[in-house]
Amino acid sequence: MRRLTLLLIALISTLALAACGPTLPTAEEIVSKMEQARAATQSAHATVAIDFTSPERTSQIVAEGWTEQTGTNDPSGKPITRMRVEVRSSTEPDLVGMVVVNDGTTFWLYNQAKNTVVTGEAAKLKEATAATSAGTATLLTAVIAQGLDAVNLVVLGPEQVAGKATWKVKVTPKAATNTQLQLDRLIEGTLWVDTEQALPLKLTLDAGDLGRGTVEVQRFETNQAVDATRFTFTPPAGVQIVQAAELMAQRQAPQVASLAEARTAVTFTLREPTYLPAELALVEVRLIGTTTVILNYSGTGGSLSVVQSNADVGGDRVPPADSQATEVLVSGNPATLITGSANQGSFLRWQAGEVRYVVAGTLTGDEALKVAEGLR
Repeated sequence: MRRLTLLLIALISTLALAACGPTLPTAEEIVSKMEQARAATQSAHATVAIDFTSPERTSQIVAEGWTEQTGTNDPSGKPITRMRVEVRSSTEPDLVGMVVVNDGTTFWLYNQAKNTVVTGEAAKLKEATAATSAGTATLLTAVIAQGLDAVNLVVLGPEQVAGKATWKVKVTPKAATNTQLQLDRLIEGTLWVDTEQALPLKLTLDAGDLGRGTVEVQRFETNQAVDATRFTFTPPAGVQIVQAAELMAQRQAPQVASLAEARTAVTFTLREPTYLPAELALVEVRLIGTTTVILNYSGTGGSLSVVQSNADVGGDRVPPADSQATEVLVSGNPATLITGSANQGSFLRWQAGEVRYVVAGTLTGDEALKVAEGLR
């Protein structure tokens, strides 16, 4: 679900694209007109409906957004834009009440459900949000942003959308774009471009086994005055403020370390198993930023990982097909034990104080519980 968050952030830039013309244009003519319309758009206000279906769930949200050009450029020469997006309704509880604000210098991402605000440099907004596992639904937006040379466009013909005349355009990334954006699967999208207002009224995305999404405009206006307070944000009292730099550090690639290095890197007491299934021994210690340690054990009897972190780990684990999730206790703390076939092994997660733990590997559920209970 959280992968929808980047779709919200990229929404206004997608809607700012436009095309128009009296006869069926070529793909090149459509892109040229879209770029002209985007350049002429100084501000925009939109309400859109978003549907996204992935193997895990189906979600619907309605969001309202505002953007405005600041009249300045970043070091690379790209215009700096101010932005605000508010979630009006959603089938996903974590998205209800979410607000994203970017004043051109600093961004704030307020999650009402979790009572948290992620903040940092505006230039790091997409990177920071991607660190929350969001982003699948915006792959096509990233592809389109590369420009005409990056995509294959096929004009399919005229079509009515919500009573308006549009051109239906198929969009797919070229092979070189796949490589540049590290897309490991076919991404295909369709734009319905309004012929009169010079903007896409609808966007669909098919990312194969990652999911499918639709963005459809319910209301749109451009170059209207926007209240400057739209682009300011004051965190509510009592909210937990998280620096984006810290969040991204938590998502760093694991680094090989020694036990001694791992102990000094984290702020919690690192624990080790006093019980291990037969023939398993510690083979590797992995350190992720200053928040997470992974102890990897291996032997002829299989493999085992013990994860300890004061960040959110293991919470997004989806039970495999034919597995069973059971609520258990680990040293008196509520825990979730996911068990499957002999080949699937077990996955056990729980929290004690501020530290989160995961025990996972090719072991039975009873063995996973013994390892967990034996951590000292």
